[in-house]
Amino acid sequence: MAKKVKAGELQLKDKLVYIGRVAKVVKGGRRF
Repeated sequence: MAKKVKAGELQLKDKLVYIGRVAKVVKGGRRF
């Protein structure tokens, strides 16, 4: 159970970070 919860949290954090990066790129004029 603990492992599954940790994995879920990591996936959620990764998704948030990825979405945040994409949002920054789009706001910055799609500059990489």
